[in-house]
Amino acid sequence: MNERLRNKVALVTGAGAVGPGWGNGKATAVLFAREGAKIFGVDINLSAVEETRSIIQQEGGACTVMKVDVSNPDEVKPMVNQCLKTYGRIDILHNNVGIVVLGGPVETSEETWDRVMAINLKSMFLTCKYTLPHMERQGGGVIINIASVAAIRYTNIPYITYYASKAGILGLTQGIALQYAGKNIRANCVFYLA
Repeated sequence: MNERLRNKVALVTGAGAVGPGWGNGKATAVLFAREGAKIFGVDINLSAVEETRSIIQQEGGACTVMKVDVSNPDEVKPMVNQCLKTYGRIDILHNNVGIVVLGGPVETSEETWDRVMAINLKSMFLTCKYTLPHMERQGGGVIINIASVAAIRYTNIPYITYYASKAGILGLTQGIALQYAGKNIRANCVFYLA
């Protein structure tokens, strides 16, 4: 690796993997560390994110982890504060948390709708809300939100909450990108085929 992220701090949500092997958040955290970033990895599953930390530390990288429900504002603000206390800054915010629940508009309950929106979309709003002021004060930063091709087209799978939440991520990211472009803060979505 060429250490493109040397002296950078990356806050990665969903930094554990749901099952065995590699998930998006775990892979991102390890790759960022290989590029020289210090990682503040969070996940609702502490043992999963501790596994990510172990990989990073075995490779000589720096990683601190924390158990966080990023859909809960009472946990997100302390998460941001702890990252700042640990590393002094946040250069990269990588939002990777998301769930899928099958069901079309008729079959989906309001409770399911609210849960998916909270985890997939509200979580990104909250992490951005509490991270952006620090990025602005430090003179810049990068926000990476994980979206999906489901944000822009039907994938022949009936998961209305997933389509809606991923489309919301596009609007959230675009609004942040345009509002903060003049403040040296970039916001982008990464699409994957799911």
